[in-house]
Amino acid sequence: MFNISLEHGYGLSTMLAVAAAAILLSGAFYYRAFGMLKPRQWQTLLALRAAAIVLIVLLLFRPVLSYHKDLKQRPAVVFLLDTSSSMSIADDATGVTRFNQARLQLEKWWEKLKDDFDLYLIEFSERARPLDGVKSLPGLTPDGKATSLSRALVFSTRLRDDKDQPVRAEAIIMLSDGIHNSARNPLESTGRMRTPVHTVGVGASLRSDVSYRDIQVAGIECPDRLMLNNMARITASVEGIGLAGRVVRVILEEDQQQIDQTELTLDQVEGAQEVTFDFRPTVKGRHSYTVRIPPATEEKIEENNQRSAAALVVEPGIRVLYIEGTIRAEYGALVQRFLAKDPDLEFCALVQTRPNVFLRRSNIADLQLDAIPADAEQIDKFDVFIIGDLDASYIRPAQQELFVKRIRGGAGLVMLGGYHSLGPGGYTGTPLGKVLPVRLGGREVGQITDHFLPVLTPDGARHPIFANISGFFPTEQREAKITGLPPLDGCTRVEGARPGATVLATFAGESGPVPVLAVQPVGKGRTAVFCGDTTRKWQQGPRALDQQSPFLRFWGQMVRWLAGRDVAVEAGAGIVAGTNKAHYEPEEPVRISAVVRGTEGEGTGNAKVEAKIRGPAGRPDKVTLSVAPGPGGHYSGEFLPEVPGGYEIVVEARLGELILSTDKIAVEVGRPNMEFERLDLDEKLLGRIAADTGGRYVHITTAESLIDQLDRTQRKKRLYLEKPLYWPPLFWLLFVAVLPPEWILRRKYQLR
Repeated sequence: MFNISLEHGYGLSTMLAVAAAAILLSGAFYYRAFGMLKPRQWQTLLALRAAAIVLIVLLLFRPVLSYHKDLKQRPAVVFLLDTSSSMSIADDATGVTRFNQARLQLEKWWEKLKDDFDLYLIEFSERARPLDGVKSLPGLTPDGKATSLSRALVFSTRLRDDKDQPVRAEAIIMLSDGIHNSARNPLESTGRMRTPVHTVGVGASLRSDVSYRDIQVAGIECPDRLMLNNMARITASVEGIGLAGRVVRVILEEDQQQIDQTELTLDQVEGAQEVTFDFRPTVKGRHSYTVRIPPATEEKIEENNQRSAAALVVEPGIRVLYIEGTIRAEYGALVQRFLAKDPDLEFCALVQTRPNVFLRRSNIADLQLDAIPADAEQIDKFDVFIIGDLDASYIRPAQQELFVKRIRGGAGLVMLGGYHSLGPGGYTGTPLGKVLPVRLGGREVGQITDHFLPVLTPDGARHPIFANISGFFPTEQREAKITGLPPLDGCTRVEGARPGATVLATFAGESGPVPVLAVQPVGKGRTAVFCGDTTRKWQQGPRALDQQSPFLRFWGQMVRWLAGRDVAVEAGAGIVAGTNKAHYEPEEPVRISAVVRGTEGEGTGNAKVEAKIRGPAGRPDKVTLSVAPGPGGHYSGEFLPEVPGGYEIVVEARLGELILSTDKIAVEVGRPNMEFERLDLDEKLLGRIAADTGGRYVHITTAESLIDQLDRTQRKKRLYLEKPLYWPPLFWLLFVAVLPPEWILRRKYQLR
């Protein structure tokens, strides 16, 4: 049935009436003029004018011819073929791989169905993609690193035909071993399926075969982060099938180099046995740890004899507890300009506002500490202690003993000069006073009030605390190489260094050099005394004059040395980035962190930080990192990887016109040999998928009946079609072609 309508909603009669009226008015207007012409002349002029009017009316009203057309449509069938690596194993009596069993069966079905159905083929592993029919099968190999049944199901519902129309399938047929290990639960996708999914199981339940022999590393527990030179533990789960009583070697490798091994006697109890390795990582950075068992001669499948995990070996973080007896300039400088700015430190600063009442400032999340800690659990959380102008009476002897125990176990302590610290603070003879590197003297020992710059001893000039900053200070042989550093206002007097201590800096007193900075080892830890209390000037003065300052590096290197790190502090702008892990499960968020230092080496929160990511598919991605709570200059962000494989991350920070960039950070999503961790045909999962969508589950050996029962009835489809009865470019061209001849004829006939 045909129908003519107008795009702008008017009726066809309206359009015809307008056209007729315009033509009649045009004829009436030229009635007298046409009387002076011959019939053929005025008829030609009127015809040209009518043609122009018709073209204008058609362009204005835009008529459309619409009609219905009935078509017969063949039913469609979509095949989903699993091409993951687990399909490459041969577990039947014929020695044919699972993939080849599925491929041969699919080719037979395709030939059988092609005359009655529109057939579509999708191959899937970690991702799904359409193929150009069975002619694509000879070049296909089962080498996918993971299997996502859910992605295959979702992709089948979004398939489009050659005319870019959605494919309405009679049935979806999935050929797979049912091993799903990536990208969401497939049963969550079946609830949205409107087409029945028939699942065809390929493979066997290996454990039910009495002749089956296998050794499998079923799992590996490895911390994401390991502490450098600290004891670490990796636990592997090993399961043996059909090999009870067999003694096997279990090997631990770091970056493909063996670091340990043990023997395990396989038992006959169903379930895994645990094997534990204890070791100390000695090299910082990302490392791959593999637990491997040499295959037995009877094993058919060797790919599951090892399992790997990645870990990041890092130095333990440095936690600083700073206890100050009074709010003074040195406290503000150390907290505001050092501890809060150093991106490598976590700190808690307690300053006494009235006797035994402390104000706390900290960047350690969830830390509950509002007074000097009195138990080992709280004290052992810290690696370095700074004690300022605090009288010894505020730290009970029992508390001091706990601090000393922690120091002997590997922590560090520095006591600062002040009117209520060291000797004047009553620390002589106390547990803390006994581990300091100087003889303190009594409360009356007094202060030195002369202005001075500490003079470095030969030991001090080459000590890590003064790395890259010794030129700011004079030595016994020379003046300071870098001038302009403000002197200290004074320091607390001490009687001298203890035996075994090392004096790094002195004050040239009348009776000889007086120690200003001294250090010594105490058990596994270290202690220091810095008698000066006005280093704030080292930060304020040079900063005001836009000059270099040793303030950040002096205190940063002091804390790192006390913590046993011996690492020089960065003195310029820079960026360091990493991820919280080196290995992620599929669909697990990858968390990226970065530390950005400003031009003076301090952590800055004013940068624009962005991570550029390139995954296994080659498609680039970007993530903006935001300021993170905690130490200054820390940023964080995350992204969700789509598929297993290797990802490369480059983090870039912008500080004004300055652009800082990191080297590539490599992370792995999914596990090596993940496809071989579980090889039994999962009939239960395939059966659930079929049942939830109204389909059937069959094993490939009995699947012929499934094909025979497909509905071959062709469907009728009524199409509604529209065809415009106008084409603006052509009509405007015709309109322009009509007007010049009319004008020329009018001039020829001497008409206005």
